[in-house]
Amino acid sequence: MNRSRHIPEAVRRRVEYVDGKTCVECGRTIDGEALQQHLDHREAFSDGGEHAVFNLDPLCHECNQAKRSGDTARTAEMKQRHERQDAEVRRYFQETDVDIVDNDQLRTPQAESVQALRTYFAEDGATNLPAIVVLPTGCGKSGVIACAPFGLAEGRVLVVAPTLTIKEGLADGTFSGTDNFYHFCDILPRDARLPRVVALERGRVNEEDCRRADVIVTNVQQMQGWLPLFPSDFFDLIIVDEAHHTPAESWQNINRAFPDAKKIYLTATPFRSDERPIRAEPVYKYRLADAIDNGYVKNIVRVDAVASEMTFTVEGEERAYTREEIMDLRTETWFSRGVALSDVCNETIVDRSVQLLQAKQRRGTERHQIIGAACSIRHAEQVAALFRARGMDAAYVASEGMTTEEREQRLRDYDAGRLDAMVHVGILGEGYDNKNISIAALFRPFRTVAPYTQFVGRALRALPDGTDTDNLAHVVAHAGLNQEEHWQYFKNETEEAQVQADLTAPGGEDADAAAGASDDDPDPQTGNTDSAEVTSETIEGFDVDAYLPVEEDASAAEEHLQDMEQALDALREQGLDVPDADAIKQDIARRNRPLGDEDLPPPPNRPARERRAYRKILNTAVRRAAGTILRRLDLPEEADLAEAVGQGDEESRVEVVIRRLHRRVNAAVGRDDNSEGRNDWPLGALKAAKEHVIDVRDAVEADIQAALVETDGSGSDDAPPPEKGSDEWDDVEWGNPFDESG
Repeated sequence: MNRSRHIPEAVRRRVEYVDGKTCVECGRTIDGEALQQHLDHREAFSDGGEHAVFNLDPLCHECNQAKRSGDTARTAEMKQRHERQDAEVRRYFQETDVDIVDNDQLRTPQAESVQALRTYFAEDGATNLPAIVVLPTGCGKSGVIACAPFGLAEGRVLVVAPTLTIKEGLADGTFSGTDNFYHFCDILPRDARLPRVVALERGRVNEEDCRRADVIVTNVQQMQGWLPLFPSDFFDLIIVDEAHHTPAESWQNINRAFPDAKKIYLTATPFRSDERPIRAEPVYKYRLADAIDNGYVKNIVRVDAVASEMTFTVEGEERAYTREEIMDLRTETWFSRGVALSDVCNETIVDRSVQLLQAKQRRGTERHQIIGAACSIRHAEQVAALFRARGMDAAYVASEGMTTEEREQRLRDYDAGRLDAMVHVGILGEGYDNKNISIAALFRPFRTVAPYTQFVGRALRALPDGTDTDNLAHVVAHAGLNQEEHWQYFKNETEEAQVQADLTAPGGEDADAAAGASDDDPDPQTGNTDSAEVTSETIEGFDVDAYLPVEEDASAAEEHLQDMEQALDALREQGLDVPDADAIKQDIARRNRPLGDEDLPPPPNRPARERRAYRKILNTAVRRAAGTILRRLDLPEEADLAEAVGQGDEESRVEVVIRRLHRRVNAAVGRDDNSEGRNDWPLGALKAAKEHVIDVRDAVEADIQAALVETDGSGSDDAPPPEKGSDEWDDVEWGNPFDESG
């Protein structure tokens, strides 16, 4: 194949960034006038040398002419040093005595997967496809990453993580540090050398660091900028964590850059969110059922709230749906949108999550926490407020809308147990580990099974010192969110069908990451883009389904009841009777009933917190309505809204509309003369006011249009529909959960 001698400009810039404008032979500054710059290939281009930064040196034109095609003393010494470093890395991974195969400190899937990888790569042609290892979340993928290079790698190892969080955990926790995996599991003796690990960081890592390293750890986005630096043979083994992302173009760039390297993929979800295949050969899979049975992860129970009746309000028109209609309609985007964003349904999920948390805290021995998944930042704020109204210490985190320091402080509080619940918008998926999470509350629908599985996995990590109750995770949702198919897919482990060696699959970025808030086309069921809202519902019960049968609690109850019967028999033989015997037996049965299937007590009533939460929810609804009005009006810049309908002291159009909305909402509940604000409003008034917001919004919009026409003819008689990115979704961080285009 003909190769171009042209060195890409991007490579030239990186050489200058790394080496500056100094000739590496004579040390003189290359000024572009007296001395011209030439990029010299250490391994000659004619001998196969590549246009890689680590194979190029800046020379002045005089040194370049003197060198010609041979080596200088400097380049000869450098090549010898690099060969010694390469040989040392190979010997380290091939000859170091490690205890892996029969190590009882390792989990079964860790030892078995390493053995399966060695067998696969020992076969002829094994490097034609990457090897994929499937381990459930919490079963020790990081341990496999640490062990796999020994006996397998014949050169440097590149470990690629999907995020900076996972990258830092691998570099600072798995491979090094006082609690490194090798010493923790007795893989290496304390006096043995640990692998030399370098975490790529711009400006802090140079070529010498990389060449001395046995293992280089990076994340996929960061690696894109480093690819031009490395020759294609720099790595012998590439290990990819969370490999369900690999069909994306950014990951394929890495594969193409190192075509001859052996490749290992690890994941808990061996399929893409967009159902594109993973190009890999399955060599080992450990079933989630086995992981639960062996105590590596928690058992998991799905708890879906099922309504016998729901009332939807769309543009002021109410309609009630029966249970059968709800089950049929939940596949519709407008329906699941209404469920996700309605306070009524959110309260149902919050209440059940709080009840389960209280039962776990009462009956278990470990700390338990809730993690929630919300649609947007505003939605997360509202859900967190609902938790706080029920006596929970709760917060939310998102990638935007807060400072890094604020986000990190909230996560520290959550990790330390100072928060009972954390609601997140797309940032606590893969790579976030907190074993005390045992309730995953869904306030948003997931469009595909991959992100659903990743979210559920946050609650799976086992509590080694906990009881059976402690090691029972719950996924709480509303049946109207339409997640049943994902649960069954997850439960039955049919993902094997998604793993295909389809070598002709085209490239493309991760569908979840690329999905935006764009699913706002008019819906045939509603005729517009406004979200339907659930104004009331009657919950008839909870649909409960366990991944594995929850038998431990039932057997414990049986033992307790048998003990009590024996004690009662002994008392009867002595002529004594226990009047409350039946009540005691019922209490034993109730306390040992599987969590999620019992009639749990309601959370403690916190009136002040609940009222404050609803005041915030009302204010948010008003702001949202103001945004919708302004989008619909689409006013020209010269239109003076303050003069037309304001009081004259407003500083923006938004303030004009919000004030008008607040006044009309107050009037709708008979509190238009209240000059003290809503601080003293009773809860019932706040709830009633929230129900009037949609009607008030439309009335205010009509008033503004009429006023503008009277003053200067601005505005339009026909309000345009909301643009894509409606008021519910203008700050979506995690991809629009209702976007069906992906």
